[in-house]
Amino acid sequence: MRKILLMSLLLVCSFWLPAWAQERTITGKVTAAEDGTPLPGVSVVLKGVARGTNSDANGAYSLNVPTKGGTLVFSFVGAASQEIEIGNRSVIDVKLANDAKQLGEVVVTALGQQRDKKALAYAVSNVKGDVLQQRSEPDPLRALSGKVPGVNITAGNGAPGAGTRITIRGNNSFTGNNQPLFVVDGIPFDNSVNTPQNGSQGYNTNTVTTNRAYDIDPNNIEAMTVLKGAAASALYGSRAANGVIVITTKSGSKSARKGLEINFNTSYSVENVSTVPDYQNTYTQGSNQTYNGGFIGNWGTVFPSEVDRINAGLGFERYSKVVDPDYPAGTIPHPLVDATVPYGAARYQSAFPELLQSNGRGIAVPLKPYDIIGGFFRTGKVMENGIQITSTGDKTSLNASVSRTKNEGIIPNSFTDRTTLSFGGNATLTNKVNVAGSVAYTNTNQQSPQSGAGYYADYGGLASAGSIYSRLFYLPRNFDLNGYPFENPVDGSNVFYRALDNPLWTAKYNLYNSSVNRVYGNMTLSYDVTPWLNFTARGGINTYSETRKNVLRPGGSFSPLGSVSRTDLTNTEIDFTFLATAQHDFSEKINAKLLVGFNPNQRTYTESSVSGAPVIDPNILTIGGTLNQNAADYRSQRRLYGIFSELTLGYGNFLFLTASVRNDQSSTLPAKNNSYYYPAVSGSFVFSDVLNLPKNIINLGKLRANYAKVGKDASPYQVFTAYNLGRTFYNGTAISTANLPSQLNNVNLKPEFTSEVELGTELQFFNSRIGIDAAYFDRVSTDLIVTRELPRTSGFATEITNAGKISNKGWEIGLTLVPLRMANGLTWTSYFAYTSIKSKVEDAGPGGEIFIGGTGLSSLGTIFRNGLPYGQIIGSKNARDDAGNLLINPSTGLPIRAAKSDIIGDPNTKYQVGWTNTVNFKNFSLSVLMDYKAGGSLFSSTAASLLLRGQLKNSEDREGMRVIPGVLGDPATYKPLVGDNGQPIKNTIAMSAFQYHFTDGYGAYGADEVNIYDATVVRLREVSLGYSVPKAFLKRYAKVFGSMRLSVSGRNLWFYAPNMLKGLNFDPEVLSNFADSNIQGFDLGASPSTRRFGINLNASF
Repeated sequence: MRKILLMSLLLVCSFWLPAWAQERTITGKVTAAEDGTPLPGVSVVLKGVARGTNSDANGAYSLNVPTKGGTLVFSFVGAASQEIEIGNRSVIDVKLANDAKQLGEVVVTALGQQRDKKALAYAVSNVKGDVLQQRSEPDPLRALSGKVPGVNITAGNGAPGAGTRITIRGNNSFTGNNQPLFVVDGIPFDNSVNTPQNGSQGYNTNTVTTNRAYDIDPNNIEAMTVLKGAAASALYGSRAANGVIVITTKSGSKSARKGLEINFNTSYSVENVSTVPDYQNTYTQGSNQTYNGGFIGNWGTVFPSEVDRINAGLGFERYSKVVDPDYPAGTIPHPLVDATVPYGAARYQSAFPELLQSNGRGIAVPLKPYDIIGGFFRTGKVMENGIQITSTGDKTSLNASVSRTKNEGIIPNSFTDRTTLSFGGNATLTNKVNVAGSVAYTNTNQQSPQSGAGYYADYGGLASAGSIYSRLFYLPRNFDLNGYPFENPVDGSNVFYRALDNPLWTAKYNLYNSSVNRVYGNMTLSYDVTPWLNFTARGGINTYSETRKNVLRPGGSFSPLGSVSRTDLTNTEIDFTFLATAQHDFSEKINAKLLVGFNPNQRTYTESSVSGAPVIDPNILTIGGTLNQNAADYRSQRRLYGIFSELTLGYGNFLFLTASVRNDQSSTLPAKNNSYYYPAVSGSFVFSDVLNLPKNIINLGKLRANYAKVGKDASPYQVFTAYNLGRTFYNGTAISTANLPSQLNNVNLKPEFTSEVELGTELQFFNSRIGIDAAYFDRVSTDLIVTRELPRTSGFATEITNAGKISNKGWEIGLTLVPLRMANGLTWTSYFAYTSIKSKVEDAGPGGEIFIGGTGLSSLGTIFRNGLPYGQIIGSKNARDDAGNLLINPSTGLPIRAAKSDIIGDPNTKYQVGWTNTVNFKNFSLSVLMDYKAGGSLFSSTAASLLLRGQLKNSEDREGMRVIPGVLGDPATYKPLVGDNGQPIKNTIAMSAFQYHFTDGYGAYGADEVNIYDATVVRLREVSLGYSVPKAFLKRYAKVFGSMRLSVSGRNLWFYAPNMLKGLNFDPEVLSNFADSNIQGFDLGASPSTRRFGINLNASF
């Protein structure tokens, strides 16, 4: 089949050969009208045909045109396009003037092709580097939030380097990766989180672990193109099923101006916790309105400062300012040493004799509420510095850059730092041969205490397995976290009022560290065989190594004996692309462009891990410093060969048709199924160039449509079932073992396929004051690779098979409005990015559902069920009657738990809108970005635990009794109890606020469904105010500078989540698991989000 395809393409090329003879060559130079500098990368296109070229580093261009001439169209991002009649001239020089309203007609598409956006038949979003840079955000993915329709970005939390999840047009897989392919300077760029294959994390770091797109410095991005649909990304092959993000760095860019130029940027930002809960300061630690210095929660007596107010409201003296008769009013014995405090606080008496009185009891300390949160978190800092040097000559362009970013987080001992070195260049060796290349090195380091998302202590005894926040957020209000000791001065062990780890001790000792060294580079050789035929070869490598280390110091409650684990992993990708491009004009109106290519790719991943426990000496926290060690390793390698072709036909510069086909052969599929084809066809019609429409009203009108199918291979080693090697001991002798895994692989495995239909339009009105770019898509993913359960008698627990089907339908709308465009230079541009996607499970395979859990509890997790939206939340529910009333247990007054778990929430957002407003006036510019996400369920363990522990103001009304609305029911039959009148008996059983929240009613001990909230949120995402120093001023007073810009910026300055628990003040934008996980809709106690303010300087010399 391949031979037939290639022979057919060669035959087409040979058919065109005679038609290219009647031509002549036009040359010239393109410069900037303002200062005469050469402009590289200018698109030069012969109007009415697809033929074109780009100016080189010196602004020079050369283009073959028909003997009879025609019209040349010159276009450049940020400049006004020009159309020039050729006539009899052979040399045409052009000066392009700046045009602030120019939207950028030339975009980078698949395989690095530069295309006229007007001719494209699919949705593409082009984001310039200046909207990502110096925005007080070191993560390039978060910097993209709210700016592109169809793209959903979820930030992990406020910890430095925390993961970020990104999806385009929904989800296409149940358990596989749904994140898009990244391509940096023409080479695939791995964005994995790299969840350890051997389970050696040591403790929960899931939302803290960085995805590798963080290795890209936003300040080094020249442009970012988002290819959303299957038609736009099909040429990239199997990995493009989830869309593609094409990034051009400044090192890989060819847009440098002639001469030597030095650019310098620096910024400094501070960050704080964005919000904290509205804590109650009325009731102390304890239960049933009685002080208890060992109790986890604040259901105790009234703080002395509030006693008079509460007693006056009650009308009698219920509370006293004296809590302990042996201590003065307003004081309590020190809770860390007093023998009367439950749960063994007396164990610290020998360590802290200074805290004891002569009678053996603790010294008196004030009984008052403390600012625990404010005392724990610190002010974080983000510091960015970078310098770029560019030298451009007549035929060469070279650049080098170095940048350094450091983010010291709000959590003590948390930080990331990133250092990037990059070099790039291009050269015209002859008038037919061009060479370009770039190479970059990045070193990224991260440190974080045990602060990944994990359950609070209120869930199934998982207290110590949770994050640092499972203690911090519900500490007793009267516990002086920063005033009391947290470390035993004798042995350095943990000190806390309960057998739990003190947050300050955890932050000091239980640390996760990661160090990444990454090198990526490419080389491109281009040869113009004839004016109509070009051969291009591009090769590149992207490799990184990472070392992770987890330390649990001995002396804590979670790991009393301590442990150390280390993981070393490498990920290497080698990619080549060979292209042949031919273009031809059949007539003045009809033109064609043919592309044929070959793409071999190899990816190799290795992982070696070792863990040791217990720790022999707490001062030697290394693997060698442990008594017993366990080691494991893992290696995978995969290869893929792709051949592809694309044919583009144009008619009259208003009608365009593109068809492509690609064949991939993958090593991860069985031989009989490892070769698969997928096509794409798209068309666009620029009706505004054909119909006689009033140009002062309609500037552009285009309709587009496309259909595409993209294949996707399997993960490595899912075909053949192999034995696992191990060892055991018998009578002290090690014996090698081999055993079958629990999963049966599949020798008949097939590739997954995603098919998509897209319809869209682009409209511009009133001199581009109104612009609309809208698309509707209908995407179906079939033959999904899923895991199904097997009968235990088979000898396996699960089997890999093709069975699933997911559909994604939605709208993407980009609306541009220019309310102001005045002669004095004042402009106001408003841009709306609207996204609405409905993801549905059409087929979850045998059994009709897939439960993937992911929360640590058997009853709560994510489930994919036939006919329901993607990734529903399943959990325990309260029983109800047919009318929807809660069934109340007549013995307790509490709800009766339903017999089985069921769907309790849908985490999918109904729609989202990003709204960017940009105001420019002379040298000032102001940009404000707000975004709104409507709907989506969120299970919040933070809300549940803070309610359970009596922390919030909304639980301050404790002096009355409460009745749970419902009807009495039978716990055995789940039926309502009826009275003499035959009607259900309403519940009238009263209980205290403590019983209401702390038992099985509402809070963490209640059914999962009571902790589900609507995650709707509106946010002030980004603000930036900048001032460009006038060039005339610099020329007169600071000649060394070519340009200078000062700006202030802020991120995540405000948010409002109206449907979350009142007073919780929790940011519902949170990851539930690793950034590449499909488990969404859970707040499991991750770090709170942060608010940043920064000042930035950019200058050129």
